[in-house]
Amino acid sequence: MNTKKRLYLFIILLTLPLFCVASHENWEKQLDELDNSLGQRKYYEDQKLKRIKQLKKQLVSLPPSKQFDINRKLFKEYSSYQYDSAYNCAHHLIDEAIKLKNRDYEVEARCDLVFCLLSAGLYTEAFNELREIRMEGTTATARKLYFTMASRLYYDVSDYTRTEPYQSRYVKQAGVYTDSLLHYLPKGSPDWLYAVGMRDMKERRYEACLDTFKEFLEKKGVDVHQKAIVNSCVGWVYLYLKDNDQAMKYLALAAIYDNKGAIRETTALCTLANLLYKEGEIQRATEYVRQSLANANFYGARQRVIEVSGILPIIEQDRFKIIQGQRNAIAVTAIISVLFVIGLLMGWWFIRRQMKKLKKAQQTIANRNKELEAKNHQLEEVNNIKDEYIGRSFYINSEYINKVEKLYRTIDRKIAMRRYEELRSSLKESELVAERKSMFADFDETFLKLFPHFIEKYGKLFDENDQKVLSDGPKQLTTEMRIFALIRLGINDSERIATFLNYSVHTINTYKTRVKNRSRVENDQFEQLIMDI
Repeated sequence: MNTKKRLYLFIILLTLPLFCVASHENWEKQLDELDNSLGQRKYYEDQKLKRIKQLKKQLVSLPPSKQFDINRKLFKEYSSYQYDSAYNCAHHLIDEAIKLKNRDYEVEARCDLVFCLLSAGLYTEAFNELREIRMEGTTATARKLYFTMASRLYYDVSDYTRTEPYQSRYVKQAGVYTDSLLHYLPKGSPDWLYAVGMRDMKERRYEACLDTFKEFLEKKGVDVHQKAIVNSCVGWVYLYLKDNDQAMKYLALAAIYDNKGAIRETTALCTLANLLYKEGEIQRATEYVRQSLANANFYGARQRVIEVSGILPIIEQDRFKIIQGQRNAIAVTAIISVLFVIGLLMGWWFIRRQMKKLKKAQQTIANRNKELEAKNHQLEEVNNIKDEYIGRSFYINSEYINKVEKLYRTIDRKIAMRRYEELRSSLKESELVAERKSMFADFDETFLKLFPHFIEKYGKLFDENDQKVLSDGPKQLTTEMRIFALIRLGINDSERIATFLNYSVHTINTYKTRVKNRSRVENDQFEQLIMDI
């Protein structure tokens, strides 16, 4: 592995924990936004009640023949808010549609009734009402609503059943209704994306489902109820994919939109509470479950009440255990504190008793410290002399070799002038090279006796691969090591180092820069770490 690849791997390993922390902070931020939104719950509910009041006021001033559209808007306000009111409103719409003899109105009203029944968990009754719907003589708008409601019913029943082969049959039948629905929807429209995304999710094509739903969420003009449903679906998908961080993020968004729309027929908040319970967020989980139970009771969805009621005792039990544990911890802490005070008093008495002995010993220790300081001072002087002596001796040897090299060249030149070919051939430059190598070997041996752990500690300044090469190699210094060995001996002048190693000053500086860049410490700290060896 080359240096660049090692650098990339190091960066990835370094930043991986940061991604985890960022992901955790991401859903924490969403939970804070959810808490703020739930704090404004009364405001959003007042807005809904205000809209309902305005719609009822409009009904008073309209003739019966023109009240159907207003009643439908009234039903939509109640549909995911309060079951009893929505159910009565749906029956009223059916009666109104029959009186007006309008087939489209009747289909819309009966689909509304099916929605009420499936939201309340009355699936058998919902199927019976769906079979009562007749599509003869209806427009594309009514057919679209019928196929939407039919697919929704079968998908909901498949989730409720969760038993094979029945679940797959319901999903398959819902897919048939979805295919029929898509013929009435413009491709790429929000309704088309919602239908396709829902089909992909139920048929477990999760990657395609996520792409479709995220495209849906980018569309403009989507109301908060649709956003709540789609965000909840995305959260469920991530839950299936074992990505709890993303699941909590989108479920929190879904719960925020549910709260803004004053929607009481919800699942996102309860599912989020369950996830937070597994993460150890007992306080938040308890609060969210209580709100989910309050929503379910207010709406009148019996299956939701049963579902939430099954989770709440588990969370409350763990919360009770935590509180009990805290109480026990406080009691244990109090006992330990009392024992600590008693021990402290006994220790104080014992310390006072030992103080006299300690004072006697202090004088002896002070005298010994003075002796040690004197010895240490002597050792420091010896070490300084030793380092300076070694450095100067190797420098003198280097100067000597250079003088011999010049002498060889002078003799060679004179011999060449007198043509002593046999004498000229006997003076080989290789002897000087061998002499220099011998000098380097003596230097390595002497230096490593003085600093036996130099190679090991030098290698720790580099990545693992370089360390392995150093540990597996021969126990002698490389050119790079000799440069920093001389620095360790106090020879910092690049010119003196170059003279000893028979290199140019530029080459020595190049070696030093390359070694520092390859190390895993800061360049300006490298030489100080060498001196600490």
